[in-house]
Amino acid sequence: MIRDVLLFLAVVALYSLAGFAFPGGGAWYDALTKPDGTPTDSIFATVWFILYILIAISAALLVRNGQMNQELFLLFGVNWFFNQLFPLLFFGLHQLFLAAIDTILVLYSTWVLIRVSRPHHKIASSLLIPYLQWGVLAIYLSWGLYLLNR
Repeated sequence: MIRDVLLFLAVVALYSLAGFAFPGGGAWYDALTKPDGTPTDSIFATVWFILYILIAISAALLVRNGQMNQELFLLFGVNWFFNQLFPLLFFGLHQLFLAAIDTILVLYSTWVLIRVSRPHHKIASSLLIPYLQWGVLAIYLSWGLYLLNR
């Protein structure tokens, strides 16, 4: 039980790292022309927090049931890497095009993670679906920001 809680907290913390290092908003972001339907900063923060909780529960379920094999561990790592890369590219370096490309990589790695984890644990896989759905919105928003502000 303690191991599950520690794993859960570790995954939430790891996925939250870049958000703390490169907090969103600020004058630069406020000055950008945004696509229709862009959520407020507080909605972004709330949704990402919920998604990180779902990702952490998914990983914990796979570990707890002994189904976190090397392939799944690598896929979580790849997904984490692309997830962490976005705030650096977007907020840190102001590279809208590269950040938009990254959203495609996050979405694709999420889709692969869902597909590969599904045979191992249907609930763990299903918990990642909202992350995939948010990824579709992230692609729309990031490409919209790039096209409106180049």
